[in-house]
Amino acid sequence: MSDQQLDLRQDKSYRRGLVLGLTMAEIMILLLFVLLMALAAALQNRDARIQALDNGGASRLVEELQRAYPEAKNSDEYFKELKRAIEARRQVEAAGAKDGAANLMADAEVGRQVREAAKASGVKDPEKFVKEVVAASSKGRKGQWPPFFSLSEAGGYFFDSGKATLRPEFDHNLRGEVIPMLAKSVADYDVDVVEVIGHTDEVPMSGSSNLDSSLIAASVGRSPISGLRSTDNAGLAMARAVAVVHVLRSDPRLRNVAILPLSGAQMIVPVDKVADGSARGDDQRRRRIEIRMRRSTQQASPSIRR
Repeated sequence: MSDQQLDLRQDKSYRRGLVLGLTMAEIMILLLFVLLMALAAALQNRDARIQALDNGGASRLVEELQRAYPEAKNSDEYFKELKRAIEARRQVEAAGAKDGAANLMADAEVGRQVREAAKASGVKDPEKFVKEVVAASSKGRKGQWPPFFSLSEAGGYFFDSGKATLRPEFDHNLRGEVIPMLAKSVADYDVDVVEVIGHTDEVPMSGSSNLDSSLIAASVGRSPISGLRSTDNAGLAMARAVAVVHVLRSDPRLRNVAILPLSGAQMIVPVDKVADGSARGDDQRRRRIEIRMRRSTQQASPSIRR
């Protein structure tokens, strides 16, 4: 879509699955379980396992544990660390034995670098900071702001002049490009309301209006969009929003979404600036449809009492 504009808040990206909490001791676990994997592959039955331990396997395990955890004070602590190594091995096997160890080591290095960067930038508790980053990234897109779409004449989205009728190319792009992106965003960001906002430039209008009698009927398909007439920019913007809403509501990909038409008239200049009334000529950038998404309002705001 040539004129899609995304809110800058959506440009944040997080690397998924980073193991950011690994200490140097835990990195040593990764080295230890590689040995365990090789040993387990070679031992196929109980007698072989016992014989291997008698032939020096047990002492090698103890040596590796002592090397990895010199701070351990007794056999219980060594046993706990051995269990952690075994569990780590199982996780790697579940992810793919060949690539799992390398990925974990790479993620551990990323985690170390993040902690050091946090510390160098003055963060008082780098470990807590890293955990908060991981927690924020684990929310995925459902915890972020959904994107914002702008469909302007400057981007090729035309209505008939002074009317709410969609040009064929506009209708085609809505169905083939815009609706698929809206449906994906609805799922990704867990929203259920789509707001379609019509905007115009400041060129004055004249004539007669039938919006009071025909606008709602046109929005639900009881009368043609081409029959809508407006005498002002506020009405024209609303009629054009209704035309887009009619197409969106008819598509089964958005059947579980509330789609609302709104008018911004000539009041808002791209992007998010209030018009000052100084513009005189026509402006294709301002003649546009904006589409925003949000979650539905679950309950009315409490009334204000005096």
